[in-house]
Amino acid sequence: MTGGLLDFFTLEASEYVEQLDGLVSRATATPPDAEAFTRAIRALRGAATMAKLTSIADLAVGMERLAKQVRVGSLPWDAATRAVAVAAIDDTKILIHNIRGWSDADEARAQRGIAELERVAPKAEVTAPSRKPSAFLAAAAAEAAGGLLDFAENPATLEQFAQVMEKVRALRGVAALSDLPPLSEVVDAVDAAAKPIELGQEEATAERRRLFRTAARVLLEGGDAVRLGGKPPVDSAAVREFSLASASMSTAGEGDDIVPIASLLMDGDAIEPAMNPPTTAAQRFRLEVVSQAEHLRRLVHDGRHAQDMATRERVSRELRAAVRALARAAQSFGAVEIANLFLAAERTAAALDPATLDVLDSAAMLLSASDAAPESIRPQFVTLSESLTTAAPPPRLSTPRLSTPAAPSARVPSPSSSPSMRPAPAATTSPVGDGFDAPSGAALRSLLATGLSSLAPLADTTLAAPLVGDEDDVIPIEDLLLRGRDALERAIQIGDQLRQSSAVPDPVMLTELYDLLQLAAAE
Repeated sequence: MTGGLLDFFTLEASEYVEQLDGLVSRATATPPDAEAFTRAIRALRGAATMAKLTSIADLAVGMERLAKQVRVGSLPWDAATRAVAVAAIDDTKILIHNIRGWSDADEARAQRGIAELERVAPKAEVTAPSRKPSAFLAAAAAEAAGGLLDFAENPATLEQFAQVMEKVRALRGVAALSDLPPLSEVVDAVDAAAKPIELGQEEATAERRRLFRTAARVLLEGGDAVRLGGKPPVDSAAVREFSLASASMSTAGEGDDIVPIASLLMDGDAIEPAMNPPTTAAQRFRLEVVSQAEHLRRLVHDGRHAQDMATRERVSRELRAAVRALARAAQSFGAVEIANLFLAAERTAAALDPATLDVLDSAAMLLSASDAAPESIRPQFVTLSESLTTAAPPPRLSTPRLSTPAAPSARVPSPSSSPSMRPAPAATTSPVGDGFDAPSGAALRSLLATGLSSLAPLADTTLAAPLVGDEDDVIPIEDLLLRGRDALERAIQIGDQLRQSSAVPDPVMLTELYDLLQLAAAE
Protein backbone atom coordinates (compact mmCIF):
# COMPACT_ATOMS: atom_id res chain seq x y z
CA MET A 1 0.00 0.00 0.00
CA THR A 2 1.34 3.45 -0.88
CA GLY A 3 2.46 5.97 1.72
CA GLY A 4 0.12 8.61 0.35
CA LEU A 5 -2.89 6.36 0.78
CA LEU A 6 -1.88 5.53 4.36
CA ASP A 7 -1.46 9.22 5.17
CA PHE A 8 -4.89 9.95 3.74
CA PHE A 9 -6.46 7.11 5.75
CA THR A 10 -4.72 8.10 9.00
CA LEU A 11 -5.95 11.69 8.82
CA GLU A 12 -9.48 10.73 7.87
CA ALA A 13 -9.87 7.76 10.26
CA SER A 14 -8.44 9.68 13.23
CA GLU A 15 -11.12 12.35 12.78
CA TYR A 16 -13.90 9.76 12.71
CA VAL A 17 -12.58 7.94 15.80
CA GLU A 18 -12.40 11.22 17.75
CA GLN A 19 -16.05 11.86 16.87
CA LEU A 20 -17.00 8.39 18.13
CA ASP A 21 -14.99 8.88 21.32
CA GLY A 22 -16.75 12.15 22.07
CA LEU A 23 -20.20 10.65 21.48
CA VAL A 24 -19.61 7.63 23.75
CA SER A 25 -17.90 9.70 26.47
CA ARG A 26 -20.97 11.91 26.82
CA ALA A 27 -23.40 8.96 26.69
CA THR A 28 -23.44 7.70 30.27
CA ALA A 29 -27.09 7.19 31.21
CA THR A 30 -28.55 7.28 27.71
CA PRO A 31 -27.24 5.89 24.41
CA PRO A 32 -25.19 8.13 22.11
CA ASP A 33 -26.86 10.04 19.31
CA ALA A 34 -27.79 7.24 16.90
CA GLU A 35 -27.57 9.28 13.68
CA ALA A 36 -24.22 10.90 14.44
CA PHE A 37 -22.72 7.62 15.73
CA THR A 38 -23.88 5.66 12.66
CA ARG A 39 -22.61 8.34 10.28
CA ALA A 40 -19.14 8.40 11.87
CA ILE A 41 -18.79 4.61 12.12
CA ARG A 42 -19.83 4.09 8.50
CA ALA A 43 -17.34 6.70 7.37
CA LEU A 44 -14.61 4.92 9.34
CA ARG A 45 -15.56 1.56 7.84
CA GLY A 46 -15.58 3.05 4.34
CA ALA A 47 -12.13 4.59 4.77
CA ALA A 48 -10.73 1.29 6.06
CA THR A 49 -12.31 -0.61 3.18
CA MET A 50 -10.79 1.72 0.57
CA ALA A 51 -7.40 1.40 2.25
CA LYS A 52 -7.81 -2.42 2.29
CA LEU A 53 -7.37 -2.59 6.10
CA THR A 54 -9.69 -5.52 6.73
CA SER A 55 -9.21 -5.83 10.47
CA ILE A 56 -10.07 -2.20 11.19
CA ALA A 57 -13.04 -2.41 8.81
CA ASP A 58 -14.31 -5.51 10.69
CA LEU A 59 -13.97 -3.65 14.01
CA ALA A 60 -16.09 -0.85 12.57
CA VAL A 61 -18.68 -3.39 11.38
CA GLY A 62 -18.91 -4.79 14.92
CA MET A 63 -19.39 -1.33 16.42
CA GLU A 64 -22.02 -0.51 13.80
CA ARG A 65 -23.87 -3.75 14.66
CA LEU A 66 -23.72 -2.89 18.39
CA ALA A 67 -25.13 0.61 17.73
CA LYS A 68 -27.95 -0.83 15.61
CA GLN A 69 -29.00 -3.34 18.28
CA VAL A 70 -28.99 -0.60 20.90
CA ARG A 71 -31.11 1.61 18.64
CA VAL A 72 -33.77 -1.08 18.00
CA GLY A 73 -33.85 -2.05 21.68
CA SER A 74 -32.50 -5.62 21.41
CA LEU A 75 -29.38 -4.63 23.39
CA PRO A 76 -29.55 -2.40 26.51
CA TRP A 77 -27.19 0.55 26.86
CA ASP A 78 -25.76 -0.26 30.27
CA ALA A 79 -22.31 -0.06 31.84
CA ALA A 80 -21.18 -3.33 30.24
CA THR A 81 -22.27 -2.35 26.73
CA ARG A 82 -20.70 1.10 27.09
CA ALA A 83 -17.43 -0.47 28.30
CA VAL A 84 -17.26 -2.70 25.22
CA ALA A 85 -17.86 0.31 22.94
CA VAL A 86 -15.18 2.38 24.73
CA ALA A 87 -12.68 -0.51 24.51
CA ALA A 88 -13.36 -0.98 20.79
CA ILE A 89 -12.81 2.74 20.11
CA ASP A 90 -9.57 2.74 22.13
CA ASP A 91 -8.32 -0.34 20.26
CA THR A 92 -9.10 1.39 16.94
CA LYS A 93 -7.08 4.46 17.99
CA ILE A 94 -4.05 2.28 18.78
CA LEU A 95 -4.36 0.33 15.53
CA ILE A 96 -4.56 3.52 13.45
CA HIS A 97 -1.47 4.84 15.23
CA ASN A 98 0.43 1.60 14.47
CA ILE A 99 -0.78 1.24 10.89
CA ARG A 100 2.67 1.80 9.30
CA GLY A 101 4.30 -0.85 11.46
CA TRP A 102 1.49 -3.39 11.64
CA SER A 103 2.56 -6.43 13.65
CA ASP A 104 1.14 -9.73 14.84
CA ALA A 105 0.33 -8.09 18.17
CA ASP A 106 -1.78 -5.47 16.38
CA GLU A 107 -3.62 -8.15 14.44
CA ALA A 108 -4.28 -10.07 17.68
CA ARG A 109 -5.62 -6.90 19.34
CA ALA A 110 -7.99 -6.33 16.41
CA GLN A 111 -9.27 -9.92 16.49
CA ARG A 112 -9.90 -9.75 20.25
CA GLY A 113 -11.94 -6.57 19.78
CA ILE A 114 -13.91 -8.14 16.94
CA ALA A 115 -14.66 -11.24 19.02
CA GLU A 116 -15.76 -9.16 22.04
CA LEU A 117 -18.12 -7.10 19.89
CA GLU A 118 -19.58 -10.28 18.40
CA ARG A 119 -20.10 -11.73 21.89
CA VAL A 120 -22.02 -8.67 23.10
CA ALA A 121 -23.79 -7.93 19.80
CA PRO A 122 -23.91 -11.25 17.92
CA LYS A 123 -24.54 -11.47 14.22
CA ALA A 124 -28.02 -12.36 13.09
CA GLU A 125 -28.29 -15.93 11.92
CA VAL A 126 -28.75 -16.42 8.18
CA THR A 127 -30.62 -19.52 7.13
CA ALA A 128 -29.08 -19.60 3.66
CA PRO A 129 -26.28 -17.68 2.02
CA SER A 130 -27.63 -14.69 0.12
CA ARG A 131 -26.00 -12.80 -2.69
CA LYS A 132 -28.44 -10.04 -3.49
CA PRO A 133 -27.71 -7.59 -6.32
CA SER A 134 -27.41 -4.83 -3.74
CA ALA A 135 -24.70 -6.74 -1.88
CA PHE A 136 -22.85 -7.45 -5.12
CA LEU A 137 -23.08 -3.81 -6.17
CA ALA A 138 -21.80 -2.61 -2.80
CA ALA A 139 -18.84 -5.00 -2.94
CA ALA A 140 -18.04 -4.10 -6.57
CA ALA A 141 -18.29 -0.37 -5.81
CA ALA A 142 -15.95 -0.71 -2.84
CA GLU A 143 -13.43 -2.67 -4.91
CA ALA A 144 -13.54 -0.14 -7.76
CA ALA A 145 -13.26 2.75 -5.29
CA GLY A 146 -10.19 1.21 -3.67
CA GLY A 147 -8.47 0.79 -7.04
CA LEU A 148 -9.26 4.36 -8.11
CA LEU A 149 -8.05 5.86 -4.87
CA ASP A 150 -4.85 3.79 -4.96
CA PHE A 151 -4.15 4.95 -8.53
CA ALA A 152 -4.96 8.59 -7.68
CA GLU A 153 -2.39 8.55 -4.88
CA ASN A 154 0.26 6.62 -6.83
CA PRO A 155 -0.26 6.44 -10.63
CA ALA A 156 0.99 3.03 -11.77
CA THR A 157 1.67 1.41 -15.11
CA LEU A 158 -0.90 1.20 -17.89
CA GLU A 159 -1.37 -2.52 -17.19
CA GLN A 160 -2.27 -1.86 -13.56
CA PHE A 161 -4.54 1.01 -14.56
CA ALA A 162 -6.32 -1.29 -17.01
CA GLN A 163 -7.08 -3.65 -14.11
CA VAL A 164 -8.55 -0.75 -12.13
CA MET A 165 -10.75 0.26 -15.06
CA GLU A 166 -11.99 -3.33 -15.45
CA LYS A 167 -13.37 -3.09 -11.91
CA VAL A 168 -15.00 0.27 -12.64
CA ARG A 169 -16.55 -0.87 -15.93
CA ALA A 170 -17.79 -4.07 -14.31
CA LEU A 171 -20.29 -1.92 -12.42
CA ARG A 172 -22.11 -1.30 -15.70
CA GLY A 173 -23.11 -4.95 -15.71
CA VAL A 174 -25.29 -4.42 -12.64
CA ALA A 175 -28.85 -3.79 -13.77
CA ALA A 176 -29.62 -1.56 -10.77
CA LEU A 177 -26.89 0.92 -11.71
CA SER A 178 -29.09 2.78 -14.20
CA ASP A 179 -31.57 3.55 -11.40
CA LEU A 180 -28.87 5.01 -9.14
CA PRO A 181 -28.00 8.36 -10.77
CA PRO A 182 -24.84 9.36 -8.88
CA LEU A 183 -23.19 5.98 -9.41
CA SER A 184 -23.96 5.79 -13.13
CA GLU A 185 -22.68 9.34 -13.68
CA VAL A 186 -19.49 8.54 -11.78
CA VAL A 187 -18.78 5.48 -13.92
CA ASP A 188 -19.36 7.46 -17.15
CA ALA A 189 -17.13 10.33 -16.04
CA VAL A 190 -14.32 8.04 -14.91
CA ASP A 191 -14.53 6.10 -18.17
CA ALA A 192 -14.29 9.29 -20.25
CA ALA A 193 -11.34 10.59 -18.22
CA ALA A 194 -9.53 7.24 -18.38
CA LYS A 195 -9.58 6.75 -22.16
CA PRO A 196 -6.81 9.28 -22.98
CA ILE A 197 -4.61 7.63 -20.34
CA GLU A 198 -5.28 4.11 -21.66
CA LEU A 199 -4.52 5.21 -25.23
CA GLY A 200 -1.27 6.82 -24.14
CA GLN A 201 -2.41 10.25 -25.33
CA GLU A 202 -2.22 11.98 -21.94
CA GLU A 203 -0.68 11.49 -18.54
CA ALA A 204 -2.53 11.05 -15.26
CA THR A 205 -2.75 14.78 -14.58
CA ALA A 206 -3.61 16.31 -11.22
CA GLU A 207 -7.13 17.09 -12.50
CA ARG A 208 -7.73 13.46 -13.52
CA ARG A 209 -6.37 12.12 -10.23
CA ARG A 210 -8.66 14.51 -8.38
CA LEU A 211 -11.60 13.20 -10.40
CA PHE A 212 -10.66 9.59 -9.58
CA ARG A 213 -10.28 10.41 -5.88
CA THR A 214 -13.67 12.12 -5.59
CA ALA A 215 -15.31 9.42 -7.72
CA ALA A 216 -14.01 6.75 -5.31
CA ARG A 217 -15.67 8.51 -2.38
CA VAL A 218 -19.02 8.69 -4.20
CA LEU A 219 -18.82 5.03 -5.22
CA LEU A 220 -18.09 3.90 -1.69
CA GLU A 221 -20.77 6.12 -0.17
CA GLY A 222 -23.36 5.00 -2.72
CA GLY A 223 -22.47 1.33 -2.43
CA ASP A 224 -22.77 1.52 1.33
CA ALA A 225 -26.24 3.04 1.05
CA VAL A 226 -27.36 0.37 -1.42
CA ARG A 227 -26.08 -2.42 0.81
CA LEU A 228 -28.27 -1.14 3.63
CA GLY A 229 -31.32 -1.10 1.36
CA GLY A 230 -31.37 2.63 0.61
CA LYS A 231 -30.50 4.93 -2.27
CA PRO A 232 -27.19 6.73 -2.78
CA PRO A 233 -27.27 10.36 -1.59
CA VAL A 234 -27.52 12.84 -4.45
CA ASP A 235 -26.36 16.01 -2.67
CA SER A 236 -23.73 14.90 -0.18
CA ALA A 237 -20.33 16.51 0.29
CA ALA A 238 -18.73 13.71 -1.75
CA VAL A 239 -21.14 14.26 -4.66
CA ARG A 240 -20.50 18.01 -4.62
CA GLU A 241 -16.73 17.50 -4.66
CA PHE A 242 -17.08 15.06 -7.56
CA SER A 243 -19.25 17.54 -9.50
CA LEU A 244 -16.62 20.26 -9.09
CA ALA A 245 -13.84 17.91 -10.22
CA SER A 246 -15.90 16.75 -13.18
CA ALA A 247 -16.71 20.32 -14.21
CA SER A 248 -13.02 21.29 -14.25
CA MET A 249 -12.10 18.39 -16.51
CA SER A 250 -13.84 19.66 -19.70
CA THR A 251 -13.83 16.19 -21.15
CA ALA A 252 -16.20 17.13 -23.96
CA GLY A 253 -14.24 18.06 -27.07
CA GLU A 254 -14.78 21.30 -28.85
CA GLY A 255 -14.62 19.73 -32.29
CA ASP A 256 -12.49 20.64 -35.26
CA ASP A 257 -12.30 24.18 -36.55
CA ILE A 258 -13.96 24.79 -39.90
CA VAL A 259 -11.93 26.81 -42.39
CA PRO A 260 -12.72 27.84 -45.96
CA ILE A 261 -11.31 25.35 -48.44
CA ALA A 262 -9.90 28.20 -50.51
CA SER A 263 -7.49 28.99 -47.66
CA LEU A 264 -5.86 25.58 -48.20
CA LEU A 265 -5.00 26.23 -51.86
CA MET A 266 -1.72 27.48 -53.26
CA ASP A 267 -1.66 30.93 -54.84
CA GLY A 268 -3.08 30.78 -58.35
CA ASP A 269 -4.97 27.52 -57.82
CA ALA A 270 -8.71 27.37 -58.32
CA ILE A 271 -11.52 25.00 -57.42
CA GLU A 272 -13.39 23.38 -60.26
CA PRO A 273 -16.83 22.16 -59.18
CA ALA A 274 -17.83 18.66 -60.22
CA MET A 275 -20.10 18.50 -63.25
CA ASN A 276 -22.36 15.82 -61.73
CA PRO A 277 -21.85 15.70 -57.94
CA PRO A 278 -23.14 12.47 -56.30
CA THR A 279 -25.11 14.41 -53.67
CA THR A 280 -26.66 17.83 -53.43
CA ALA A 281 -25.78 20.40 -50.78
CA ALA A 282 -29.11 19.77 -49.05
CA GLN A 283 -28.44 16.02 -48.92
CA ARG A 284 -24.99 16.56 -47.48
CA PHE A 285 -26.47 18.92 -44.90
CA ARG A 286 -28.95 16.28 -43.78
CA LEU A 287 -26.24 13.62 -43.60
CA GLU A 288 -24.26 15.93 -41.37
CA VAL A 289 -26.92 17.13 -38.94
CA VAL A 290 -29.53 14.36 -38.59
CA SER A 291 -27.50 12.21 -36.23
CA GLN A 292 -26.39 15.27 -34.27
CA ALA A 293 -30.01 16.41 -33.94
CA GLU A 294 -31.08 13.00 -32.58
CA HIS A 295 -28.24 13.13 -30.08
CA LEU A 296 -29.36 16.61 -29.04
CA ARG A 297 -32.92 15.39 -28.45
CA ARG A 298 -31.65 12.65 -26.12
CA LEU A 299 -29.62 15.20 -24.15
CA VAL A 300 -32.67 17.49 -23.92
CA HIS A 301 -34.65 14.58 -22.47
CA ASP A 302 -31.87 13.88 -19.95
CA GLY A 303 -31.71 17.56 -19.03
CA ARG A 304 -35.44 17.74 -18.33
CA HIS A 305 -35.26 14.77 -15.95
CA ALA A 306 -31.87 15.43 -14.31
CA GLN A 307 -32.25 15.77 -10.55
CA ASP A 308 -28.93 15.17 -8.83
CA MET A 309 -25.96 17.45 -9.18
CA ALA A 310 -23.69 14.93 -10.91
CA THR A 311 -26.24 14.22 -13.65
CA ARG A 312 -26.96 17.92 -14.23
CA GLU A 313 -23.26 18.67 -14.53
CA ARG A 314 -22.74 15.92 -17.08
CA VAL A 315 -25.80 16.84 -19.18
CA SER A 316 -24.87 20.53 -19.08
CA ARG A 317 -21.39 19.82 -20.40
CA GLU A 318 -22.62 17.50 -23.17
CA LEU A 319 -25.44 19.86 -24.17
CA ARG A 320 -23.04 22.74 -24.68
CA ALA A 321 -20.78 20.58 -26.83
CA ALA A 322 -23.72 19.31 -28.92
CA VAL A 323 -25.08 22.82 -29.49
CA ARG A 324 -21.67 24.09 -30.57
CA ALA A 325 -21.24 21.17 -32.95
CA LEU A 326 -24.56 21.88 -34.65
CA ALA A 327 -23.71 25.58 -34.90
CA ARG A 328 -20.41 24.76 -36.62
CA ALA A 329 -22.13 22.34 -39.00
CA ALA A 330 -24.72 24.94 -39.97
CA GLN A 331 -22.02 27.58 -40.46
CA SER A 332 -20.09 25.31 -42.81
CA PHE A 333 -23.17 25.07 -45.07
CA GLY A 334 -23.94 28.78 -44.91
CA ALA A 335 -27.16 28.18 -42.94
CA VAL A 336 -26.77 31.36 -40.91
CA GLU A 337 -30.24 31.42 -39.34
CA ILE A 338 -29.85 27.85 -38.11
CA ALA A 339 -26.40 28.55 -36.70
CA ASN A 340 -27.63 31.71 -34.95
CA LEU A 341 -30.25 29.74 -33.05
CA PHE A 342 -27.70 27.37 -31.55
CA LEU A 343 -25.28 30.20 -30.79
CA ALA A 344 -28.05 32.05 -28.95
CA ALA A 345 -29.08 28.94 -27.00
CA GLU A 346 -25.63 27.82 -25.84
CA ARG A 347 -25.50 29.75 -22.58
CA THR A 348 -28.99 28.96 -21.28
CA ALA A 349 -28.80 25.40 -22.58
CA ALA A 350 -25.81 24.79 -20.31
CA ALA A 351 -27.94 26.04 -17.41
CA LEU A 352 -30.69 23.53 -18.38
CA ASP A 353 -33.21 26.35 -18.77
CA PRO A 354 -36.63 24.69 -19.46
CA ALA A 355 -37.65 27.21 -22.15
CA THR A 356 -34.35 26.78 -23.96
CA LEU A 357 -34.66 23.00 -23.81
CA ASP A 358 -38.10 23.27 -25.45
CA VAL A 359 -36.67 25.42 -28.25
CA LEU A 360 -33.76 23.04 -28.80
CA ASP A 361 -36.12 20.07 -28.91
CA SER A 362 -38.22 21.79 -31.59
CA ALA A 363 -35.10 22.72 -33.57
CA ALA A 364 -33.76 19.16 -33.38
CA MET A 365 -37.11 17.80 -34.59
CA LEU A 366 -36.98 20.14 -37.60
CA LEU A 367 -33.46 19.03 -38.49
CA SER A 368 -34.07 15.32 -38.05
CA ALA A 369 -37.57 15.09 -39.60
CA SER A 370 -37.49 17.54 -42.49
CA ASP A 371 -36.62 16.27 -45.96
CA ALA A 372 -36.47 19.75 -47.43
CA ALA A 373 -33.40 21.86 -48.13
CA PRO A 374 -32.02 24.07 -45.32
CA GLU A 375 -33.48 27.16 -47.02
CA SER A 376 -37.04 25.93 -46.43
CA ILE A 377 -36.67 25.64 -42.64
CA ARG A 378 -34.69 28.83 -42.08
CA PRO A 379 -37.80 30.97 -41.37
CA GLN A 380 -38.85 28.56 -38.65
CA PHE A 381 -35.42 28.85 -37.06
CA VAL A 382 -35.69 32.63 -37.12
CA THR A 383 -38.98 32.34 -35.21
CA LEU A 384 -37.41 29.96 -32.69
CA SER A 385 -34.46 32.32 -32.20
CA GLU A 386 -36.82 35.20 -31.44
CA SER A 387 -38.51 33.12 -28.73
CA LEU A 388 -35.27 32.74 -26.81
CA THR A 389 -34.56 35.09 -23.90
CA THR A 390 -30.92 35.42 -22.97
CA ALA A 391 -29.15 37.51 -20.40
CA ALA A 392 -26.91 39.09 -23.04
CA PRO A 393 -27.25 39.45 -26.82
CA PRO A 394 -25.79 36.30 -28.40
CA PRO A 395 -23.21 36.44 -31.19
CA ARG A 396 -24.88 36.36 -34.57
CA LEU A 397 -23.59 35.60 -38.01
CA SER A 398 -24.22 37.85 -40.98
CA THR A 399 -25.77 36.44 -44.12
CA PRO A 400 -22.98 35.74 -46.63
CA ARG A 401 -22.93 38.20 -49.52
CA LEU A 402 -20.54 39.11 -52.30
CA SER A 403 -19.40 42.67 -51.72
CA THR A 404 -18.88 45.14 -54.58
CA PRO A 405 -15.56 47.02 -54.42
CA ALA A 406 -16.12 50.71 -53.85
CA ALA A 407 -14.28 53.28 -55.93
CA PRO A 408 -11.48 55.00 -54.03
CA SER A 409 -12.25 58.48 -52.85
CA ALA A 410 -10.45 61.36 -54.50
CA ARG A 411 -10.75 63.63 -51.49
CA VAL A 412 -7.64 64.01 -49.36
CA PRO A 413 -8.25 65.13 -45.78
CA SER A 414 -6.38 68.21 -44.77
CA PRO A 415 -4.11 68.21 -41.72
CA SER A 416 -6.30 70.72 -39.94
CA SER A 417 -9.45 68.60 -40.18
CA SER A 418 -8.10 65.40 -38.65
CA PRO A 419 -5.15 64.52 -36.39
CA SER A 420 -2.28 63.09 -38.41
CA MET A 421 -0.95 59.61 -37.88
CA ARG A 422 -3.50 58.67 -35.23
CA PRO A 423 -3.61 54.91 -34.49
CA ALA A 424 -6.07 53.14 -36.76
CA PRO A 425 -9.04 51.47 -35.07
CA ALA A 426 -8.67 47.74 -34.47
CA ALA A 427 -10.13 45.59 -37.21
CA THR A 428 -13.33 43.89 -36.25
CA THR A 429 -13.59 40.15 -36.51
CA SER A 430 -16.44 37.74 -36.69
CA PRO A 431 -17.73 36.87 -33.19
CA VAL A 432 -17.61 33.17 -33.97
CA GLY A 433 -14.16 32.88 -35.50
CA ASP A 434 -12.29 33.81 -38.63
CA GLY A 435 -13.59 32.80 -42.00
CA PHE A 436 -17.34 32.88 -41.40
CA ASP A 437 -17.92 36.20 -43.21
CA ALA A 438 -16.46 34.76 -46.41
CA PRO A 439 -18.82 33.87 -49.28
CA SER A 440 -20.23 30.38 -49.16
CA GLY A 441 -22.88 28.27 -50.85
CA ALA A 442 -24.25 29.72 -54.08
CA ALA A 443 -22.30 32.95 -53.63
CA LEU A 444 -19.01 31.03 -53.35
CA ARG A 445 -19.80 28.93 -56.43
CA SER A 446 -20.61 32.08 -58.42
CA LEU A 447 -17.37 33.69 -57.34
CA LEU A 448 -15.31 30.64 -58.21
CA ALA A 449 -17.05 30.35 -61.62
CA THR A 450 -16.05 33.87 -62.64
CA GLY A 451 -12.47 33.53 -61.47
CA LEU A 452 -9.76 36.09 -62.00
CA SER A 453 -10.73 36.51 -65.64
CA SER A 454 -13.62 38.76 -64.63
CA LEU A 455 -11.14 41.29 -63.28
CA ALA A 456 -9.43 41.81 -66.67
CA PRO A 457 -11.71 44.73 -67.77
CA LEU A 458 -10.52 46.72 -64.77
CA ALA A 459 -7.23 47.36 -66.55
CA ASP A 460 -9.06 49.45 -69.20
CA THR A 461 -11.51 51.13 -66.83
CA THR A 462 -10.90 54.51 -65.26
CA LEU A 463 -12.07 54.24 -61.69
CA ALA A 464 -11.32 57.83 -60.68
CA ALA A 465 -9.74 60.94 -62.07
CA PRO A 466 -5.99 61.12 -61.50
CA LEU A 467 -4.88 63.34 -58.67
CA VAL A 468 -2.81 66.34 -59.67
CA GLY A 469 -0.53 67.51 -56.96
CA ASP A 470 0.39 71.10 -56.23
CA GLU A 471 3.55 72.36 -54.65
CA ASP A 472 1.41 74.33 -52.19
CA ASP A 473 -0.18 71.09 -51.01
CA VAL A 474 3.12 69.73 -49.65
CA ILE A 475 2.63 68.98 -45.95
CA PRO A 476 5.60 69.23 -43.55
CA ILE A 477 6.45 65.95 -41.83
CA GLU A 478 6.12 67.66 -38.45
CA ASP A 479 2.39 68.12 -39.07
CA LEU A 480 1.95 64.36 -39.45
CA LEU A 481 3.31 63.53 -35.99
CA LEU A 482 1.41 63.35 -32.73
CA ARG A 483 2.29 66.18 -30.39
CA GLY A 484 1.37 67.50 -27.00
CA ARG A 485 -1.94 66.22 -25.65
CA ASP A 486 -2.47 63.81 -28.58
CA ALA A 487 0.91 62.16 -28.01
CA LEU A 488 0.26 61.94 -24.26
CA GLU A 489 -3.11 60.24 -24.77
CA ARG A 490 -1.54 57.67 -27.09
CA ALA A 491 1.26 57.05 -24.56
CA ILE A 492 -1.32 56.48 -21.81
CA GLN A 493 -3.15 54.00 -24.06
CA ILE A 494 0.04 52.01 -24.69
CA GLY A 495 0.89 52.07 -20.99
CA ASP A 496 -2.53 50.60 -20.12
CA GLN A 497 -1.99 47.81 -22.67
CA LEU A 498 1.40 46.97 -21.16
CA ARG A 499 -0.01 46.87 -17.62
CA GLN A 500 -2.87 44.57 -18.60
CA SER A 501 -0.58 42.12 -20.38
CA SER A 502 1.27 39.44 -18.41
CA ALA A 503 3.72 38.79 -21.27
CA VAL A 504 7.16 40.36 -21.72
CA PRO A 505 6.71 43.92 -23.08
CA ASP A 506 7.05 44.22 -26.85
CA PRO A 507 10.23 46.21 -27.73
CA VAL A 508 8.37 47.91 -30.59
CA MET A 509 5.67 49.18 -28.20
CA LEU A 510 8.30 50.37 -25.73
CA THR A 511 10.11 52.29 -28.49
CA GLU A 512 6.85 53.93 -29.57
CA LEU A 513 6.08 54.79 -25.95
CA TYR A 514 9.44 56.54 -25.48
CA ASP A 515 9.04 58.47 -28.75
CA LEU A 516 5.55 59.60 -27.77
CA LEU A 517 6.78 60.86 -24.41
CA GLN A 518 9.42 62.95 -26.17
CA LEU A 519 6.80 64.35 -28.57
CA ALA A 520 4.47 65.12 -25.66
CA ALA A 521 7.25 67.05 -23.93
CA ALA A 522 8.02 69.05 -27.07
CA GLU A 523 5.03 71.39 -26.47
